[in-house]
Amino acid sequence: MEMQVFEQQKFEDMDWSEKVMENIRFEKCSFVGVNFSESDLTSITFDRCKFVSCKFSVTNFSKCGLLNCAFKFCSMFSATFTQCKTTGTAFSEIDMSTITINGGNWSYTNLRYCDFSKKKLDGISFYGADLRNRDFSKTVIRDCDFSDCMLSSTSFHKADIRNNRFNNIDISTTNLSGAKIDIALAITVSHMLGADVE
Repeated sequence: MEMQVFEQQKFEDMDWSEKVMENIRFEKCSFVGVNFSESDLTSITFDRCKFVSCKFSVTNFSKCGLLNCAFKFCSMFSATFTQCKTTGTAFSEIDMSTITINGGNWSYTNLRYCDFSKKKLDGISFYGADLRNRDFSKTVIRDCDFSDCMLSSTSFHKADIRNNRFNNIDISTTNLSGAKIDIALAITVSHMLGADVE
């Protein structure tokens, strides 16, 4: 199927709920008040698009690209992202506490409004993402990359964060109380505290 491409278009107050959409590319488009609820979006690319007051409740994103986009005042209740790429995208004034992320590349994404507590996260790259003030309490995290992330005042309280990458980070204000950590992270913490590990 040939890919459909939409460039610099504005979509406003449209009902795209319960639709199956695939193999479409949107470039520099704006979406205002568009309802994507309960839709299945597969291999859709949104490049430098803006979303304002859109609904993504129970929307399934599969192998989608959300590249350098901006989401503001959108609803994402129980949305699922499977193997998506969200590089450079910002989520603002959005409750993302009920979303599910299944793998994918979330590098350099602004996720300061996302609550990750009590979730299971596996195989996700958060490289360079803004995770300041985020809550990962009681979360089980495996094979994720937190290298170069902003983690000031982030909480991993009682989380299981073994077998992940935490390279080139500042965790001086990160809450690790009660967290399960591996040797590599223990060494990183020790070095930040000025201890010599032999």
